[in-house]
Amino acid sequence: MNHLPSPLTPSARQHGFTLVELVVTIALLAILTTLAAPSFSEVLRQWRRDSATRELSSTLQLARSESIKSSRQIVVCPSTDGESCADGTEWNTGWIVFVDDGAGTLANAGNQVVNTNERILKVVSAQSGVASITSSGGVEWMQFLPNGLMGSATTTLTVTPSGANANTKVDKVTVSRVGRVSVATELP
Repeated sequence: MNHLPSPLTPSARQHGFTLVELVVTIALLAILTTLAAPSFSEVLRQWRRDSATRELSSTLQLARSESIKSSRQIVVCPSTDGESCADGTEWNTGWIVFVDDGAGTLANAGNQVVNTNERILKVVSAQSGVASITSSGGVEWMQFLPNGLMGSATTTLTVTPSGANANTKVDKVTVSRVGRVSVATELP
């Protein structure tokens, strides 16, 4: 005699979630996502700040290294177009590194202006997610002398992320008189 399995036997039951279990799981996931979103945005803000700081620090180290290697003056300045220095102390629009040797015209050497035939070594575009990169003391450019020393006093650039508040850390990139680049993270 053949017996058909009854609908209540374990082999005939459906496997999976019920509608109630699915709704509860989605509700818990929504609550956890809501709680995690603010901390994730802070992590993203820190990542953008750190990225801009690394780019700025490596650019300054490149400029110093190039000045020593080539025995020429190298200038780093803010730039909006990637071809000339911009007026002002806001560096978040981007910056350039160029050889400030006058390109054969002695009167143009060391004038912190990209003259015809002066070589641009590096162009860095605007830093996204960074509210500001400002210099201390209104410094509009930094010059490395042929021996690697700074052509001016110690300079600090402060990198502040977008959406910063009183508890948001900022990075301070400092170039000492001897050309050493250092980075410190601190509260504003």
